[in-house]
Amino acid sequence: MSNGWSFCIVTAPNNETMLEQCIEKIHSEFNDKDNYEIIIVGNPNIKNKGLLHNVKILPFSEEFFSPSFSIQNIKRAIKQLSFKRLFFKSGAICHKKNLAVQNARYDKICVMHDYVGLENGWKDGFKQFGDDWTVSVNIILNQDRSRHRDWMILDYPNIGTGLIPYDKYSKYMYISGTYFCVKRDFFLDNKLEEKLFWGEGEDVEWSKRIRDKVKFKMNTFSVVKYLKMKPLTQGPYIDKWKINENKLIEEIKNGNFE
Repeated sequence: MSNGWSFCIVTAPNNETMLEQCIEKIHSEFNDKDNYEIIIVGNPNIKNKGLLHNVKILPFSEEFFSPSFSIQNIKRAIKQLSFKRLFFKSGAICHKKNLAVQNARYDKICVMHDYVGLENGWKDGFKQFGDDWTVSVNIILNQDRSRHRDWMILDYPNIGTGLIPYDKYSKYMYISGTYFCVKRDFFLDNKLEEKLFWGEGEDVEWSKRIRDKVKFKMNTFSVVKYLKMKPLTQGPYIDKWKINENKLIEEIKNGNFE
């Protein structure tokens, strides 16, 4: 497998404006001599054809036949006035990400949603960080440049979820599905669970499954920033997260952090 980068982007129709920004930011970090490619899954209609060099778009069915007559799904079908929802399911991001990586040709994989943008110096930051990693994240910023869900705990006993300092590590780590880097062979041996769709905690399941197999690495030399604003009414901004983070800091200070 060649030493280079494959950017695996999941998208959906009508997200083309952000997607084009995402692609443009990747191109700006690399030159024609670099080994890199961009693989897109999600049937976009990209108008700026000049962005399509080194880009591969994989056809994808946005809806899967998945009959579900649960109370929740019936309520959703009534609310949306679409009984098609009882028989078809959308949001197959695990399928999309697995498909993209299966078609990648480089050993270093960056899995990302279409609203993530590489900041200037991202490539050089990973050069400085080196290749001694299997699963890695770097600094993730919201559009207002506040820290978002990058280096964090999922299920710390008696505390729960929260961000932690970049120089600390825990056996309760969590990797957000929005953006992460992974070596191709490892991912193909540990694919995302395709039974899970958007909003069903696919990244939680994956994190718990792989964190006993490999130590995650944090790259503080590279930065990505969202191309849209994530709500300030969700973690990591809400009080519960802040309280948890303070408790985690106390665990670290007291030498009890695990």
